[in-house]
Amino acid sequence: MESARTILRGEVGYPPRLAAIEEPPERLRLRGDLGAPGRVRAAVVGSRRCDEYGRDMARAIAAGLARAGVSVVSGGAQGVDGAAHQGALEAGGHTVAVLGGGVDVVFPPEHGPLFDRILAAGGALLSEQEDGHRPERWTFPRRNRIVSGLSDAVVVVQAAEGSGALITADWARRQGVLLLAVPGEATNPLSQGPIGLLRNGARVAGSAADVLAALGLDGQAGLPLPERAAPELDGEAAAVYAALSRTPRHAGQVAQAAGLEPGAALAALLALELEGLAEQRPGQRFLKVAPL
Repeated sequence: MESARTILRGEVGYPPRLAAIEEPPERLRLRGDLGAPGRVRAAVVGSRRCDEYGRDMARAIAAGLARAGVSVVSGGAQGVDGAAHQGALEAGGHTVAVLGGGVDVVFPPEHGPLFDRILAAGGALLSEQEDGHRPERWTFPRRNRIVSGLSDAVVVVQAAEGSGALITADWARRQGVLLLAVPGEATNPLSQGPIGLLRNGARVAGSAADVLAALGLDGQAGLPLPERAAPELDGEAAAVYAALSRTPRHAGQVAQAAGLEPGAALAALLALELEGLAEQRPGQRFLKVAPL
């Protein structure tokens, strides 16, 4: 496990933007690399209980930002946060997860492989909590001021009324951070937060290009994706990986496409997930993840 280090406010390495916010953390615990002090960062946040549209939008926006050299910040949680980190990684980019607990505490537990991939790709896990501190209800709203305080822009993808992502949006307003929201179906409860933000002056984020334009980075939107080497797999793992796609498929469908018994296919899927090559969705559905 990569060791954590402490950065005190006023020390070299403490993010200058974060030092200027209301109630800045006096100390940070960091694993990995935050990147250069002047690097542009954008937070992509939203509901833990997002739907497929929200997850896909978060992933696509984060990937587009990462391709343009923007560091993607989020909270490491389920739903939109996880999709944003995944999108940045799949594009070969940099991402920072600001955690509600200690940087040595994996929460949610299923995001252990994701956090490992963030560090392996040169990104960072960051927290103001002590090592070993388990996340508590009060730590997440406090964490949100750091998510926005690190960022040049905050993009809210999906958020029902009362969602924690709206706390991040409120912090962004108070901190003078550019605020954008993703429009969704008007009758969807998950669209009510973004709709409210748009009514109150947030900019529309229909794609990464909208966010880049708002940041003054229009010319960087078309940078190419890096080349990906095919993973070195054999046997059942290779057959299952070949049967996966970027659209979630039930484990039974994957088994049938791979020509394997359901139990063997599920074991291979779980092994691929641990390697960061597959992602599980609710209902035993899996999708393919590009290798780093």
